[in-house]
Amino acid sequence: MRGTVWGLVAMVTGAAMAVLPGWWARAQRATELTLVGYAVAKPVFAKLIPEFQKQWQARTGQRVTFRESYGASGAQTRAILGGLEADILAQNIQSNIDPLVEKGLVRADWQKRLPNRAIPATSVMVLVTRPGNPKNIRTWSDLTRPDVEVLLINPKTAGNARWGIMAGFGAMQRSFGEAKAREYLQRLVANTKVLASSGRDATDKFVKNRIGDVMINFENEVLFLNESIPQDYPYVAPSPNIQVDFPVTVIDRTVDKRGTRQVAEAFTRFLFSPRGQEIYAEAGYRPFDPQVRRRFAQRFQPVQRIYKIGDFGGWGKVNALLFADGALFDQAQQLAAQVR
Repeated sequence: MRGTVWGLVAMVTGAAMAVLPGWWARAQRATELTLVGYAVAKPVFAKLIPEFQKQWQARTGQRVTFRESYGASGAQTRAILGGLEADILAQNIQSNIDPLVEKGLVRADWQKRLPNRAIPATSVMVLVTRPGNPKNIRTWSDLTRPDVEVLLINPKTAGNARWGIMAGFGAMQRSFGEAKAREYLQRLVANTKVLASSGRDATDKFVKNRIGDVMINFENEVLFLNESIPQDYPYVAPSPNIQVDFPVTVIDRTVDKRGTRQVAEAFTRFLFSPRGQEIYAEAGYRPFDPQVRRRFAQRFQPVQRIYKIGDFGGWGKVNALLFADGALFDQAQQLAAQVR
């Protein structure tokens, strides 16, 4: 009898081992991904990563760990160019991916490999004020009033800043013409109290150090802020506004070198899945999926008119006009320094 029992156990064990080797090998072959992102991306990826890890392990048996780095978006691109081996890059502006394409780190077709030109979510630029909005700041023009001090982000270091400056400049240009837009930029810079290095640095300076009457930042950042602290900070999403894009890509040179392409691409695809889109919406982003966006519509301030960066010729043209060395932003800073 004992022999029969042990024989049966051996048969079952043998059959199981015949089925399990492939699964077991994958399960034991844990992999690590390095995710590099813009400064204010940490809260949303803190929710996206665990959900992906759970789904991926359930489907493949493989455990995935993440190393994460968040900082000013321009600095993150420079770090990768300098040798940081990132598997995945989450950016807040396309022009910070272009140099990686030029250097051969990312393939030129990166926008075609994912839905919506590799943009899982968007936002708009908003004006964040002190509680109660004591200066009654409502429009882009209000930022040029002599009684208003602005906390601005440095466009030389952060994509967030370029979106914020372009949002107001573009609104003034489309509504009143080029001359008024340039005048707006000069007065905005003249009213700037401090240049922060990133969106998160701006939030810290505005809340903790109480610098400025108003801060220009992503809508998703102020929604995160108001859920993180007891006191709400009101914000206004002026119209016209601009659609802020948050593109994502794998770093082709790294994933091919490290053999992580399959799981890295799976993670980027997950961002566009129904669950990924829900997480973006919960974190204050405007998801690209129209069904998810409709479900979360009440979470966001309505904006009647939203331009896209393509309406202004794309980032190549905008950067040359506003942010290149000696362009309009530098000119406005020089003029402000002379007045002071």
